[in-house]
Parts: sequence; C-alpha cells; structure tokens
Amino acid sequence: MLLGWGVLGLLLAALGVGAATFDRASWPGVVGDEATYIMAAQSLAYDGDYRYSASDYERFVATVDRPPDGLILQSPDSGETMLFGKPFFYPAYLAPFVRLAGVRGPALANFVLLALSSVFAALALRQRFDEWAPVVVAALVFGSVQFAHTFWAHSDLFLACLVATAYAVAFGEDEPAEGRLVLSAVLLATVAMSRPFYAALALPLLLLGFRRSRRALMLVAVGLAATFAVYVGTNLSLRGSWSSYSGERQGYYSYTGFPEVGEEAPGWERSVGERGPNSWTRNPLPFGFEATQSAWNVVYLLAGRHTGLLLYFLPILLALWGARAEERNLAVVVGFCLVAAAFLLVRPYNYYGGGGALANRYLLPAIPALWFLRGSWQPWRLPAVLAVSALFVAPLWAAPRGYLLEPDRTYRYPSAVARWLPYESTQSHLKPSGREDFIHASLWIKPLDRGVQAVGDPNAEWLSFDPTAGDGALLLGSREPLVAIDVEKDGAVQTVVPRRRAFHRMWWSDDPIYLYRLDLSSALPAGEGRLRFVVRKRGA
Repeated sequence: MLLGWGVLGLLLAALGVGAATFDRASWPGVVGDEATYIMAAQSLAYDGDYRYSASDYERFVATVDRPPDGLILQSPDSGETMLFGKPFFYPAYLAPFVRLAGVRGPALANFVLLALSSVFAALALRQRFDEWAPVVVAALVFGSVQFAHTFWAHSDLFLACLVATAYAVAFGEDEPAEGRLVLSAVLLATVAMSRPFYAALALPLLLLGFRRSRRALMLVAVGLAATFAVYVGTNLSLRGSWSSYSGERQGYYSYTGFPEVGEEAPGWERSVGERGPNSWTRNPLPFGFEATQSAWNVVYLLAGRHTGLLLYFLPILLALWGARAEERNLAVVVGFCLVAAAFLLVRPYNYYGGGGALANRYLLPAIPALWFLRGSWQPWRLPAVLAVSALFVAPLWAAPRGYLLEPDRTYRYPSAVARWLPYESTQSHLKPSGREDFIHASLWIKPLDRGVQAVGDPNAEWLSFDPTAGDGALLLGSREPLVAIDVEKDGAVQTVVPRRRAFHRMWWSDDPIYLYRLDLSSALPAGEGRLRFVVRKRGA
C-alpha cells in the first residue's frame, strides 16, 4: 500500500518541480486559447475584472514576451465593452497563482489540481483496485498525455480534474452521503457550463440518485439545475448571453491587429461584419450529418495518428478491461459516448480541439469518468498496458515541457510508431508537414511531411521535393476517381498508381472526395538536392 502511494507521490513530486521551474520563454508562442486564459487570469488578478482593455494587452506582452495570438473576445454591446470570450471559472482559479507566481502560475495551478484530483481518485478507486489504486491512477495520468497538459494554459485539464473529483466524491462509497451527491452535481454542472456536451457525464450521478431514493434524485437534479442557473444568470448579466460561446465573439491575431492597440486597431463592428459573430450556438449544426465521414471520424477518434484515444489515453484499458455489465457502468459508457458523438456531429472537421491541441483535448475532460467503472482486476495487466502505451507516449516522457511543434513546424509528440497509423484526413486544422494545403493540377494536396513544397503563387505550377527533408508523402484529393497519375521531372514522365486512402466529405466540399496517398520517394528517380516536378492526373 505504501509502495503504491510512494510511486504516485514521486511522480507527482517530479511533475511539481517541473511546473515550478517551467520557463514559458522556451516556447516560441502561445497555443490556441492560452492567450485568452492567461490574459483573463491576469485581468482578474491585477484589475479585479473580466474586461479587456489595452492595459491587459500591454501587461500580457510584458510578461509573456510575445503578442497574444488567438485572443478571443466577446461583447454584449457591439464593442463598447469587451470581455474575454471564455468561461470565467478557469481564469478565476488561475488568478491567485498568476498573482503569486507570474507566468509560472498556470502550470503550478494545473499541477495542484491534478495532484489533488489524483489523490481523491486513488482513494475512491480502492473499491476496485485495492492497494494497487495509487499505482493505477499513476498509470492513468502519467501513462497518457494527461500529465503533459500541466504546462498548457488550457481549461481542459482543469475540467478533467473536476470530473475526476466529482466521480471520486460520488462513487468512492457504496452509499455516499447526500451532501457528497450535491457536491458532485455542482462540479459536473461547472464542467458542463464550459461545453454543454459534457452534461452527459451526469447520467451515472442521476442513476445513483434514482437508485438511492426520490430525495437523493431530487437533490442531484436541484444541484445540477441550481448551478446551471447561477452560471447562466451570471453570464446574462455580464455578457448579455447565456454562454461565453454565444453572442458576438471575435478572434484576434498579429495579422488582424488587437482592439485599442496601435493606430490600425480593428473596430469591433467591422470585425463582426467581415468575419461574422463567431458563435458556437448560432448555427450548432453547420455541416450536418454525413455517414461516411462520420464512420471515418470514429476510426480516427480511436486510432488516428495525432488524435487517437487508444494511442494517447491507452491506460483507460485498465478500467475497461474486466468491467462488469451493470447499470452504473452502462451509464458511464453511454455518457462518455454521447460526449464523443456530440463533438463528432457538431465539429466533424475539428473533433479534437484544433491546431493548438495535444492529442484530443476536447475528450480529455470526459476520460476520467471511465476510471470509475466497476469490475475485476488483475495486476499483470498494468505492465502490459504501460508497455504498449510507451510506444506512443515516450516522446512526452522524454520532454514533457516541450512545445507542441518542432522548429520546422511539424508535430513533436507523435512517436515513430504512431506515424504508421492513419492520418486524420477529415481534420482541417492538422498540418503534419507544417505547411498549408494547396491546389495543383486540379488536385487538392496536403503534404504529410516536409519533403514537398509548392512553387508558384497563387497556383502551384510546380512542386519541389527534397529527399533529405522527408519521404515526400502527399495526400491527394480529387472529385473523380484516379486510375493513375503522371509524375513529370525534366521532361520524363512516370506513371504512378496512388494508394486509395478514403472517400468522404471535406471541409472545402459538400460532396465526397476521393483521397489518395502518394509517396514521392518511390515515384521519382533518385537525384541530388531538390527535385522540381509536376503531378498530373492520368490523361489530363
């Protein structure tokens, strides 16, 4: 028993040292929503408000030493008042740490909550795992990408810790006190207010209340409803909309300029007119349902190269393996599947969290719910699962504080083994080569490594291939089936039959597209230096 707690304690202590000594200046930029969360936390810590102003921008640049690319703002009055366009509870949690520890504050705040929730989960999971519970929790946290989110100023780890704590409070005892049920309901409602999809995680709690008594069910329902009402009312009074994801929202980057900053500061009304209100809730199903694309997304969700749950959260098998067929377990699994299905349906071209995501950050908050499945347990499963998980998580173990991207803009975290798994062709934000997609010879082309570069603007008349920079793997998209393509270099033409990869709708087409993989290392003759060539459809 003490040995198990010692393992968990040592790993958490090492993570705490890493958080306390983390230097954000080692990162070349902010990632995704980080700018909004950090600036909002600074505003709460130093100004005591949630309003954006030029002084917030100046403070951010002075402390983080770079502009806040990806700043999301929201306004209830067409720009007269600008608020940070993210839920306020994560910045409110960060604020005291930011005040005490500056730019290291978010990492320290994340560590503290992760450590506490890990201890709570280990205590609750003794029902199933006995003295192995702390070691199992260590595997669930450190054998997945979860621990690496400590260094990211994103709310997803915060939400995951709330879910883990809520389930530990509710399911740590066979007959939990009613006060524990209410506390669990408040925590889960807080998570759901961040993104309503997570409300499905309350299904097991409602079932528990129903099985206990009418009073217990009523307390759970009232706890959920009252918490929602408080948050919605706060948002309505603060933002003029029920959620931070509704109403008029705008994103600001270096190329757009920032409100109230510089002579060319963008006006709010003009920004909304040019780019729309950027609301998640105004058109919740912008793309509709398409069966083939959804089927591919399920495959990618489980085993995709950059986002696969079985790659980057593999230790959940410790909980799934041996789980009993019972009502509570069914409610947990159904709740998790509903969360996943909601993201697949509403955001089919970005179900994982966008270009600033480490694996699947959208589903990270729902993962801890699976920890609490009841069932049998065999200790030998632990090393077996961790041995497989190491094939995918080893890059994060080697450098947990590393930036998302390599200097050449390729992703750092996929391991050599992961690169053999399917690339997520449905996901618009993924740039595995660090380069943009382009059109060439009426083909849509996405480079899958750094070997290929387009030549010519705005149309790629020629392509260049540097064998020293990559294998020249390309994803080709065509509206018609490709029997073969011609690869021309220096007047010599070689006919190649590309490998069919998928057939589904794309973000740039309402109709299904034929997708093929082409490896130029085998299609082009060997040569020294950079090769200049053109790809044409056969017969075009």
